[in-house]
Amino acid sequence: MSIETKEEDNLGLAKCLQHIYASLDGVAIRCALELNIPDIINDHDGPVTLAQIAHGINSPSLNVDGLSRLMAFLVHKQIFDQVHHDQPETNEPLYNLNPCSKWLVKDPNTSIAPLVMVVTDVHLRSFLDNLSRTIAEGSTTKKTFGLDFWSFLSVNPRSKEIFHEGMACRTRITMDALMSKYRFDELKGTLVDVGGGLGAAINEIVTKYPHLKGINFDLPQVISTAPKYEGVNHVGGRFGCRLFLRGLKSKFTPKKLEVNSAPLKILEDRGRVNYGFGPCGLMVFMDLVPELH
Repeated sequence: MSIETKEEDNLGLAKCLQHIYASLDGVAIRCALELNIPDIINDHDGPVTLAQIAHGINSPSLNVDGLSRLMAFLVHKQIFDQVHHDQPETNEPLYNLNPCSKWLVKDPNTSIAPLVMVVTDVHLRSFLDNLSRTIAEGSTTKKTFGLDFWSFLSVNPRSKEIFHEGMACRTRITMDALMSKYRFDELKGTLVDVGGGLGAAINEIVTKYPHLKGINFDLPQVISTAPKYEGVNHVGGRFGCRLFLRGLKSKFTPKKLEVNSAPLKILEDRGRVNYGFGPCGLMVFMDLVPELH
């Protein structure tokens, strides 16, 4: 075996191991959030010692060695920064926020902590244990819970809360990018958000561009708890492809998209629906929409 081949094999092994252990990164970040570490550091407005973090956690039986190992791991992953003490004789490390961990500080407008919680939630992740069976036999959540995903959420309020908070966080991230780059001034009629969840995204658009009307299209069990927004009509239905398309880089064409909602299908048949893929996935534009009651 040549030196080049051996080096290539080692790089391949390293990359494979990186993927295998990648799930630990999210778990470690969740642990830091549950211990409130990003906010403890942020409240000090500067680098802090391990002892200061421990004091902020305020647990009578804190595993300081475990905390030290956690911080070392997160520093290695560049989630936090480790900085040098001003006094050379002091060997105790200092920890600080960096451009990554600043997004973990509690803030309703910027924090991505809810997204971390939904991705690492033990119940919402448990169906991944049956992923191979799902590919071989179908229906991930039914193999795991005995229920489809939405029925599972309906009987597990905490998981439902975590899921919706995470999706709202994801929407906020994508909408910040969309609203800063895309102008809706020249559009007329009604904008449909396919797979719009609780309607936060479409509400943000019609609030900024009140000449537009909005339709939030999602599964009936999703929009049943959606809040009322001025200028937004919630419409329940199902997708033939069973995918949330707003956040999907999809190969589906409009002809392959089956929207099982009578008002939308009628408009599509009459050629009054225009499809397009924007920064957030599939968007549906209509020149005129009748009352959907």
